[in-house]
Amino acid sequence: MFRAFLVLSSGSVIGKLIGFLREILMAALFGTGTYVAAYRVAQTATLMPIEFFLTNSLEAGFVPLYVRYAKEDPKRARAFLTVTVMLFLLLAGIIFLFLYLGSSWWVKILAPGMDDTTKALTASMLHVMALAVPLYILGMLMAYLEMAHGRYLTVSLRSTIQSVGLISGSLLAIYFKNPLFLAWGFVFAYLFYLLWLLSGLRKFGSLHFRTAFSQNVARDVFTTFWRYVRPVLIIPFLIQGNIAVERIVASLIGSAAIPAVDYAKFITESGVILIAAPLGMVGLSTMSGLDSNLVRQKVGQIANIVLIFMIPVSIFLACNNIDIVHILYARGAFDQESVEVTSKILLGFSIGMWAQVLSYYFIRVLNSQLRNTEVLIYTSISILIDVGIKLLFYKNLGPMVLGLGLSVNSIVLCLFITYALNLYKELKDTFLSLAVGSLFYIVAYIFISQKLTGLSHIVHFITITSISCLYWIFYVLLQPRLRKYVYLLIGNLHNLL
Repeated sequence: MFRAFLVLSSGSVIGKLIGFLREILMAALFGTGTYVAAYRVAQTATLMPIEFFLTNSLEAGFVPLYVRYAKEDPKRARAFLTVTVMLFLLLAGIIFLFLYLGSSWWVKILAPGMDDTTKALTASMLHVMALAVPLYILGMLMAYLEMAHGRYLTVSLRSTIQSVGLISGSLLAIYFKNPLFLAWGFVFAYLFYLLWLLSGLRKFGSLHFRTAFSQNVARDVFTTFWRYVRPVLIIPFLIQGNIAVERIVASLIGSAAIPAVDYAKFITESGVILIAAPLGMVGLSTMSGLDSNLVRQKVGQIANIVLIFMIPVSIFLACNNIDIVHILYARGAFDQESVEVTSKILLGFSIGMWAQVLSYYFIRVLNSQLRNTEVLIYTSISILIDVGIKLLFYKNLGPMVLGLGLSVNSIVLCLFITYALNLYKELKDTFLSLAVGSLFYIVAYIFISQKLTGLSHIVHFITITSISCLYWIFYVLLQPRLRKYVYLLIGNLHNLL
């Protein structure tokens, strides 16, 4: 399990570095202007109907069931794969027609605050990106199939391939003065990804379909799949509806807030991409069917380690939001207004970053145990709270509300699932120790920052980063309970090497 996590995490690091270059390039070339605002909305418009059905179906139903079938009855596993591919191809066709024929209407729904010129450009991009729908859906299905067979390299590099496509599209858009190349970069990235996956699956003999099977077998595997997936099909509607509210509120705050949300998310989602997503993927393929007590023991150890790393990171981002945004993005078309808007959103996101990482992982653990009804209940409550915060307080809090809503969402969800997994006792002492350490850190940060006034953003950031690292290293090592989990992590690394 630890080796698989390192493979996924290493791929995520590569993806994050390439993504970092992508965001810097887009910030310098387009700032928070029309081209990038249109692309962000078009990408959301494309992925939203896909995510309604795809991600939760794969994580809550396909992977756990396929792993169990592959162990118990390979013929049934092949029948299950065949039925799933046919179902997802039908889904891809429906979504393609919806996006292509209803592009203008869909853009008006998602970004009512946009001007007519930007809406027209967004609809044109959406026409192009609709071509990526079958590529994206089949690519994700094949990626999860490869993961179910214990191979994670291609899965870990998906974000890298998407970033390379967008970088290529950005350069072509500038060279040819045609923003539609941004959309074509997305399409060709997923075409390459799907072809790579199919080649790898055939090479390792994992791409097996059952072309002849009885209607009873097809009905049986579909009914089982539907029974476990049905509770979580509402979740994508809630999640994507929340994203739609986010875009709507951002457009009402100001057009600059639309791309600023993604610039800020790029920073805070690092924890999800580098830690939570790899843990969740490995958990889906290794914890399916395990005893609940064994699952709680493993998850408790991992969750404590995650808290020890992520709470300090969250506090650091909250305290240094302006410096971070300025250093990463403040060049070219990314002006002072863009820095101010993005840094406020980043502050909101960073408050609950630790909970976002932990809750993402916890949900995958519940999925692996096929406890999907519980996932539906907890996720629904937390998302409704998030939506309420955005709609009620955007006039008072401005751009910060876009990040704060997600933070409250993540904290509430994390508390619910901690209770569901019976992890309260395992996490309580660690959390309290880190909370005390965070209070001392904030007081020390305020005092030190007052002494460092007048320094440039980068010098101030380097100084604060060095002091912060030393502070947390000493604090964790001086706490016996925290130190125990650090030694556990080091021991796993040593055994692997």
